[in-house]
Amino acid sequence: MKPEFKYGLLSGAGICLWIAAEYSLGFHTTRPDIGVYTGLLSNLIPLTMLFLLLRTKRAAIYDGRLDLGAGIGSGMLASLVAALLVYSVLVAYSQFINPTWIDHVLETKVVQWRAQQLAEAAIQKKIVVYRNAYSPAGLALTIVVGMPLMGGLFSLGLTLLVRQLPRRAAR
Repeated sequence: MKPEFKYGLLSGAGICLWIAAEYSLGFHTTRPDIGVYTGLLSNLIPLTMLFLLLRTKRAAIYDGRLDLGAGIGSGMLASLVAALLVYSVLVAYSQFINPTWIDHVLETKVVQWRAQQLAEAAIQKKIVVYRNAYSPAGLALTIVVGMPLMGGLFSLGLTLLVRQLPRRAAR
């Protein structure tokens, strides 16, 4: 199996397990205010998998020089594989497993927006934008397009980092 598929599947599965853990701990239902922060922490999973992927790719190269373009391309491909898995799970989650999670999150957000004294019309617009972002079409845009782009950006920095790491001796 190509390393991009292996690490992409591991990354996607890790993110899906993270989402399941958030759901189990109530971060999508009873404590959505905490879920905002744990959602940000989930970025550590693809970051770690991309690092491992690029380190593996570098080790497979005869002279050990990982090309910047190859690193970014590998990261984007692995991120696309992860994105397809995460998209499928998120759509199933939002439609069948926990279709009311967005209502709980929006309740908390509306309270925050009203505390900031936002106009009701502005709050209504934010609600519509939020609901659209988590529709199947919105998720396709943010996950299937956004995740590979984010993977490319992560891979840029990680490729430069991996190129600076000392090479391991061949076994």
